[in-house]
Amino acid sequence: MALSMRERQAITREMARRYVRAGKRERGLMLDELCALTGYNRSYAARLLRARARAEPPRHRRRRGRRPAYGPELVAPLAKVWATLGGICGKRLVAAMAGTVSALERHGELDLSDEARAQLLAMSAATIDLLRRRETPSMPASRMRRATRLRATRTP
Repeated sequence: MALSMRERQAITREMARRYVRAGKRERGLMLDELCALTGYNRSYAARLLRARARAEPPRHRRRRGRRPAYGPELVAPLAKVWATLGGICGKRLVAAMAGTVSALERHGELDLSDEARAQLLAMSAATIDLLRRRETPSMPASRMRRATRLRATRTP
């Protein structure tokens, strides 16, 4: 019967206490015993025992990741530009972004600071798609384009 993770951790913790005080020959025997009990690889078991003996925190800490380059204040203007252009993909949106932003600002639809405008125009296509997906996950770009085409072809 295989041991659960908690049982393996308890065995390792108990053996680590004895591992510190043991001589070289006893440590080797303890490693053999731990490997037989838990199924761990010998080098992994030795590393665990050494780490537990030194009371180090586990190695698998979560990485913090990168800070977001674009704040939430850019999501609304991006959504406005995206909707104005009919929900096109990020690659096409990047190409049309500068002209559309200036036109929307000229007509009073967008009010951006110089810094926000520079950040909006510097966004990559992948970042635009990512931010847009987070903001409007219910409507993929393909559905938005289809709806726009249907509206354009209807005659009142």
